[in-house]
Amino acid sequence: RRALIVALLALLLVGCGTDSKKAATTTTVQPAPLPSFAKARANVLRMTTARLDQVTTIVINGTEIKAHDTGRIAYDGSRAHIYKLSPGTQFPGEVIVIGPFTYTNANVQASLQSPEVPPWTKLDTRKLSAKAATNQTDELSHVLAPAYLAFGASHVTLRRRVRDGAIFWARIDPKLVLSTVPAARAAKIENAVRSDYPTGDFNARFWVDSHDRLRRVIVAWATPGGTPVALD
Repeated sequence: RRALIVALLALLLVGCGTDSKKAATTTTVQPAPLPSFAKARANVLRMTTARLDQVTTIVINGTEIKAHDTGRIAYDGSRAHIYKLSPGTQFPGEVIVIGPFTYTNANVQASLQSPEVPPWTKLDTRKLSAKAATNQTDELSHVLAPAYLAFGASHVTLRRRVRDGAIFWARIDPKLVLSTVPAARAAKIENAVRSDYPTGDFNARFWVDSHDRLRRVIVAWATPGGTPVALD
């Protein structure tokens, strides 16, 4: 009988020990896969539209002057709706692109002074001569070009991981951009690539998100006269 009591007490003690000491567990957090710069570049051709939020900054005599472009654009340049805040202008600008037609409110200030002047202009780009097309301000090219800079990238280097993706550094050859991008799209960005950026190679940073999409492009350079310029 005493042996039975001792046996029962031993079982109770074992049971208590089991309940009071839980097995330690460890959780290993796997790092997110590194985004692919190559896939992000290819996705520029696969995706249809993007939200635009672009700031261009120049520094003159130590003073920053900024121009803002926001809105939405189609990657193939077929459609766009751009809102512009430019230095020295009293009214925000607005540009609408529908196929070959470009509508702008460029005359809005003049129309307030002279009611006979229509505030909106309409341009059929198909009717422009080659010379006129070269001299024409190309707002669409200006905002489309940054995404396509990735097609002229070499020496692509991971700079750091960020919360939703990674930042890559690359060296950009503007001639390679225009020769690599499909011809129909190269025509849409040619004006900006040739006039907005340095003629030689320059550096750029690309933010690629966790879905292998280009989210941000940052470029900074100095003009031949030494004026700092940055595009973000």
